[in-house]
Amino acid sequence: MGLLSKLFSKTYVKYVYPGPLASSAPFDRQAYEHDMVRATIDCIASHAAKAEAMHVVVDSNGRIQKVIRNSPYAKLLNQRPNPLMTGFDLKYKLFTQLEAYTTSLCFFKWDGTVPTAIIPINYEDFEIVPIVDGGYAVMFTDYEGEKYTLNIEDVVVLRKFFNTRDVAGDGNKPLYDALDILKAADTGLVQAVTVANKVRGLLKQKKAMLSPTDVTKSTDDFVTRFNNAAKNGGIVGVDSMEEYTPLTITPWSANASQMRDIEDRIARYYRTPNPIVMSDYSEAQGQAWFESKIEPMLIQAGQAFTGVAFTQREYDAGNRIIFSHASVMSAGLATKVQLLNATRDSGELTPNERRELIGYPPVEDGDERLVSLNYVKAKDQSKYQTGEDPKEDDSGQNKPDGAAV
Repeated sequence: MGLLSKLFSKTYVKYVYPGPLASSAPFDRQAYEHDMVRATIDCIASHAAKAEAMHVVVDSNGRIQKVIRNSPYAKLLNQRPNPLMTGFDLKYKLFTQLEAYTTSLCFFKWDGTVPTAIIPINYEDFEIVPIVDGGYAVMFTDYEGEKYTLNIEDVVVLRKFFNTRDVAGDGNKPLYDALDILKAADTGLVQAVTVANKVRGLLKQKKAMLSPTDVTKSTDDFVTRFNNAAKNGGIVGVDSMEEYTPLTITPWSANASQMRDIEDRIARYYRTPNPIVMSDYSEAQGQAWFESKIEPMLIQAGQAFTGVAFTQREYDAGNRIIFSHASVMSAGLATKVQLLNATRDSGELTPNERRELIGYPPVEDGDERLVSLNYVKAKDQSKYQTGEDPKEDDSGQNKPDGAAV
């Protein structure tokens, strides 16, 4: 039994209805063992895991009205979700499983109505099955063959390529052809290099009608002389009945154009180009990748965690889990300066938030929002300039105190 699996041991669901099953897609772990695939998934998961989970309350229009700073959900997701992980570890693992298997699962453990742990589910396969008295259960097998059954209400499900299956992603089968080509190219290169390093030449025996045994014996004798020559002077003695021809074997591998085409196929599949993986991208490239790849994952995760964390009544009261990713932190200095200038007078950012944006530590009293007084409503100009409270005449027009009627 795995270490994390022990945390499921006290969870039971009884009376599972033996009806139709909604199962996970089959997957081949060899894809994750390829260096290019693993590097791409690591890049995606690392960037997505930087997002901070927040418990917020929204109004009827979906606008955030309040951030619950001491929320147990935010503490679990950002700090210590379970005894073996940090918040970053949990998010990294969930997003890695999402990319590698197209379905990611994690389990909320409760003490009454208070969450005490969030545990990612390491599954070999899983099924969603109905329960006789209503609802659904998740039945999964871990990598050690242990079987568990959990209430679907306590399980967060993230998925991609969600189309033909009822509850799971469709798997990464379309990627296998490109990986097979890449693997064949790698294997062929290794074998070619091995042969090139071992086969040195041809030894031709001029003696007539030698038996296979005599040929082998003569060859072994020449190899001995060849090795001795390599150690002592470099000259090989050959008699008049032998002829040695050196061989030059050039290892073959796929050319640069072919390899680039395969790499582009993998990049398109994961929607993560090579400059992103190599951290050699422009600000515009990084922002475009974040908006097209990372942001949808964070929206999905926020909705999935919200559905498990809160009851319908709590949801109706505006409680939500969102994942906030400060993508501007990775922007260039020029963009940061523009942002600081644009928000200088409006008070959107506190002094400490402004300092954090350019890598400076916070200062005392730096969390107080500062707003310029250089802007007033158009109808309040008289009050701002004279210090007097405008009065309204019978026509509804504002007039300063003492003005003629």
